[in-house]
Amino acid sequence: MNDTTYKVLKLISGENIICEMTQTQGGYEISRPLLMQVVPKFHEKGMTESLGLTRWVQPFTKQTYFSINKNHVLLSCDAAPDLARYYQFVLNKYEDDILSQGIEPREEITEEEFAEGLENIEDDEEITIH
Repeated sequence: MNDTTYKVLKLISGENIICEMTQTQGGYEISRPLLMQVVPKFHEKGMTESLGLTRWVQPFTKQTYFSINKNHVLLSCDAAPDLARYYQFVLNKYEDDILSQGIEPREEITEEEFAEGLENIEDDEEITIH
């Protein structure tokens, strides 16, 4: 994993995105934004929640950098290490799908694909997968 600090933004629209961010005079410039969606899953032993990361604006444009007015951001914070690894995994999966197969990426990945991506992480931190 590189030394990039990824940011989580809570927007006034209610959306939560994770991205690379630079502060500008009037707001923020972001790149590679993904929409964060928490999805409840019901099991025999109760309910759990899963996090899905999907493309935020990229399906509608080829632009890679976006400007956000500072008045449209309620909260900005550093992504947790596990979230940063998941974000990187999803970005790599999208890029691999687009570059190698010339197709639009799927919005969801299987647990097996996610687990394969985690095998490539060399870090002493323990990772919890729900």
